[in-house]
Amino acid sequence: MDNIKTDYLYLFSSLGVFNDYCHDYLPDLYDKLKHLGVATCISLSWFLTLFICVMPFDSALYVMDIFFYDGIKVLFQLALTILKENEERLLKCQDDGDAIMALTSYLDGLNQDNEQGKKIIYLIKQSYMDYNGINEEDINRLRLKHRLKVVQNMAETILQSAAKNTLKYTLFTEYQIKDLFYVFKDASRLSLTEATDPRKLAYETYRISRNDYLVLCKYLSPWFIGEQPEDLANLLFNSFCLPTNSNEIDFINFIRLWNILLNGDVTEKLKLLFIIHMKDKKRQEKAMTTLLEPSPVRSTSMIINPKQTEPTVSTEEDLLTIDVKDGEVPKIKSSQLPLMDQTEFIHLCKSMYNLMTGDVDDETLFRALTTSSTILLKTGEMCKPYRRLEGDTASSEETINEWTLSFEQFEAAMNAEASIVNWFEVNTQQQSLEQRIHNYNQDFLR
Repeated sequence: MDNIKTDYLYLFSSLGVFNDYCHDYLPDLYDKLKHLGVATCISLSWFLTLFICVMPFDSALYVMDIFFYDGIKVLFQLALTILKENEERLLKCQDDGDAIMALTSYLDGLNQDNEQGKKIIYLIKQSYMDYNGINEEDINRLRLKHRLKVVQNMAETILQSAAKNTLKYTLFTEYQIKDLFYVFKDASRLSLTEATDPRKLAYETYRISRNDYLVLCKYLSPWFIGEQPEDLANLLFNSFCLPTNSNEIDFINFIRLWNILLNGDVTEKLKLLFIIHMKDKKRQEKAMTTLLEPSPVRSTSMIINPKQTEPTVSTEEDLLTIDVKDGEVPKIKSSQLPLMDQTEFIHLCKSMYNLMTGDVDDETLFRALTTSSTILLKTGEMCKPYRRLEGDTASSEETINEWTLSFEQFEAAMNAEASIVNWFEVNTQQQSLEQRIHNYNQDFLR
């Protein structure tokens, strides 16, 4: 990857040098080519291939021979001479197509002879007569001047690509995505295995490790609060590493995570908490697919009755969703996410307690969490005869009696507590994304 970057910088800084020479030696033609928009297009193919692809091979051999003898200055001299020889024709061109055709026709005829002998030999001699003042020292000096511009253009191209290709995954503005990418890129490193993968865009090759991610969480995450915030942050990291199958997180999954934390509705945040506490990776990976590619159909628990102004308290009967038909064994309605077992649910409750510890109204939140979790524990017991954990065999009596909980039941219990819903809605509004990024930059980009 470093070699690719070096070659890219070398090539495009050389094109900048050539434009400078055109401006100095052929000002009228430079203005014309710039107006037609073909200056870079023409010179790129010349410098990239040492003229091999734009002139007959016999003629290109002369260019290569003199190039190996006298160095890079030969390319600049020859390119300027070609333009000067065609200056009159190029100044009459009406569009870029005319200019390219004029040069193509001239270069194709370089293997022919004229009164001076071989055209290519005449061209090389003329280039030394007219532009022998060009030397490698001046070229390197000018190249340094253009190097910074090329680096800035590269960075801007990567930034634009990151914003354009991740905008569809988030509710962030393009400006906010760029700000986040600057921070992410500052904390990241290149994935060497993907840096040379032609299927990967430049921004996709950046990854951050767990330690760097935890630093970003400290400044950017609205959930890095309460007791033991690292525990919840690590669970989030583990889940969003699943798509990359590594212990690093890429920018697409990073921006998706932050989109849920800062822009997601209550359902998305509850779903995220529910998923990251699943211990089985296969179930978690399946659930993450549902979260990151949500169905357009909203959960029925989010449909609010406009006449209902006061929060209601959930009961076991409210949370049971059982289909019963005459003559059939009762069945639990299928859940949009894999089911959760009791141990996972207990860890989920612990995470929510830790997350809300220290809030100005934490006593009210703790009472609401205690009420809802108690109801959900009873609900799991009541559902034992009717369902089993996903992936288990139907013949296992032990599995049929397993304690399980669906996301819909968890969501309904949480939505019934106004203080919990209000916490999830207000939590992200305490500090803007811009202020969070500003705080990070103050400490790390001084």
